[in-house]
Amino acid sequence: MAISRQTERKFRAVCYYVFCWILAAVGTDVLIMYAQHAQIDGVHLLQMLQFALFMGLSHGVYDILILKDEMDCRAVWKALMLRSAYFISAISSSIILCTLLFRIKDGEGIVNEDGLASVIAEFRDPETQVRIFLFFTLANLITFIRSVHKKFGTRVFWNTLLGKSQEPLEENLIFMFIDLKNSTELAEELGHVTYSNFMKDYYKLLSNCCEENQGEIYQIAGDGAFLTWPMSACRTKARPVDCFYDFNECLEKIAPKFIKKYGRAPKFKAGAHCGTVISTEVGNFGSEMAYHGDVLNTTSRIQSLCAKLGQEFLISEDLYAMLPRPLPHGYMSKKEGFFELRGKKHEILIFSLQRPLTSLK
Repeated sequence: MAISRQTERKFRAVCYYVFCWILAAVGTDVLIMYAQHAQIDGVHLLQMLQFALFMGLSHGVYDILILKDEMDCRAVWKALMLRSAYFISAISSSIILCTLLFRIKDGEGIVNEDGLASVIAEFRDPETQVRIFLFFTLANLITFIRSVHKKFGTRVFWNTLLGKSQEPLEENLIFMFIDLKNSTELAEELGHVTYSNFMKDYYKLLSNCCEENQGEIYQIAGDGAFLTWPMSACRTKARPVDCFYDFNECLEKIAPKFIKKYGRAPKFKAGAHCGTVISTEVGNFGSEMAYHGDVLNTTSRIQSLCAKLGQEFLISEDLYAMLPRPLPHGYMSKKEGFFELRGKKHEILIFSLQRPLTSLK
């Protein structure tokens, strides 16, 4: 049975922590041996590899399952203290477990007199104390790197990490503009604080669905968000349609929780278009990626037709022509006609995408 994209996303995140801890533990061990002019000890490296697996798995479980891969909502000082306490306890526990496993004796089990003596000696060793400090620092660095990657996306993250300035580049991209329905009414009804929390929960779900479908959130502006994919990545798989379907399914499943918490459940509409844009990095301090071209304005105008046509998902003829057939999830296309969009010299043919009533049951 195929695993869900959500499970796949969490699995990739855990693999990231395991990989980083293998690099951190083995790399630290090799550097310390090099500084001491000591020969590389295969047994000790194996012990470090075992330590890295314990730490990577526990770090991944802590962030992905316990914190649910979300930003910590506690006060900063509380979050720092709890995370620091976790790192110290996890590092110490992993060292104890690795030491005991390498001192197992037949008939005495994992906990024996020799093993306990080795644990005490290990923690009294100044080298181990230095390692604990280094591992504590690296644990925070690993968490920081993933947080930055989640916040800015893959492309901006690597450009920043490599110190690369993004020169103007012509790209063929798909844009989908997702807009929350009745946002003004919601804001007045809920109040600005509750509405802010509502939007935070809403965008958290959207970002997960976008990432699971290998898209990027380019821009969030109030109650609307631009999502983007390379056209080359969508010729064999209709990822924007998948994302729309997944987000719709996600909101339907979680609607009772929204109603219980806010008294209202979110609904959205979307428009999608594709074409050539110029991607570049703008600004100096606080710079960001920007896309320049008519495609974004057209996408926004297409989405604005949803209310007029009574549809939830509209796409342009250009995008409809490049999507693979058949469309996923039983979506049916309907030609809505030609429309003159503001700022466009020529009319554009619009298609609506709908799921058959039988598939909604």
